[in-house]
Amino acid sequence: MFDVIIIGAGAMGSAAAYHLAKDKRRVLLLEQFGIGHTRGSSHGESRIFRYAYPQLSYAQFAMRCKPMWRELEAEAGETLLRDTGGLDFANEPAAFAEVNEVAQSLAAAGGAYEILDRAALARRFPQFTLGADAMGVYSPNAGVLNATRCVLAMSSLAARRGAVVQENEAVRDLIPHQNSVEVVTDAGRYTAAKVIVTAGAWVNTLLGRVGIKLPVRVSQEQVVYFTPRHADGFMPGAFPIWIHHRAKGDHAYGFPIMGRPGAKIAFHHDGNFVDDISRYTATPSEAVTARLREYIRTHIPELDGAAFDPTACLYTTTPDESFIVEVAANAPNVIIGSPCSGHGFKFAIGVGRALADLAG
Repeated sequence: MFDVIIIGAGAMGSAAAYHLAKDKRRVLLLEQFGIGHTRGSSHGESRIFRYAYPQLSYAQFAMRCKPMWRELEAEAGETLLRDTGGLDFANEPAAFAEVNEVAQSLAAAGGAYEILDRAALARRFPQFTLGADAMGVYSPNAGVLNATRCVLAMSSLAARRGAVVQENEAVRDLIPHQNSVEVVTDAGRYTAAKVIVTAGAWVNTLLGRVGIKLPVRVSQEQVVYFTPRHADGFMPGAFPIWIHHRAKGDHAYGFPIMGRPGAKIAFHHDGNFVDDISRYTATPSEAVTARLREYIRTHIPELDGAAFDPTACLYTTTPDESFIVEVAANAPNVIIGSPCSGHGFKFAIGVGRALADLAG
């Protein structure tokens, strides 16, 4: 018997376990694969951290999360969030509105930022090939979270405080009772007053057991590393994390060189949908790598070197790309944590706190 069982030990589930264990709750954290596995949405050495959001609520939430990440770092005794600065830019007037909304949101939230015209962009960031009307917003508070290390730190600190962490144990059924929920796995049966479901792309597979289907769609996304012609121009300090806002919505984003001999880039919401998660293989697509190569040749030509380590991950996206963090309407002992819609990792430490609070 536990106070809370958490199903799914990715970013959100590990964060919930970390907070609940600090709250001295009896916690069981279940993961169908290994902790830090590479089949979902919470792996790799880099995820963007930023305040720079068009939506004020997300900018404010990110500001609340940053000191929580710093606290986790102190407890774990390792660097998890590295400041690099961040650049949001657009090359075409049709995409300027969203970049301007980033600036307006940062102003309203009290975040530091600079608006850069084309001349300033070219001077500060000559790595990019810019359009005649390019403009951007630079935010010094952006940085990079080490995703795998964050998940391992949160789950291990939870275990250190008494949480039971069991990996390679898939949940097969959820059985709600009046004041508890029974969880059935391949290894046995467990009971808790509350269950938190943070199962990422597998969320509807589990919630279907209690008659719930979330309005989410799963897609396979892909990052690729490219070796620059001159590495110095792509190191932290010279090259920020960046987001290229494009009018058709197919934004591109990337990172400086961190941990590997190349810079990571990707397209955001690339549209390769996974209709049956049970058949997901995490196999990278050569076509996506080729399109990223074409993008680089047009926009970051100095990065047009060898491509390596194409890596797949999953987005589980709601129609408006907002998060679902709530108590299930028809199962009040079941709590749903279903970010990320492709932009949630930076908020994991805060979402975990919210899920812990909902679990009482």
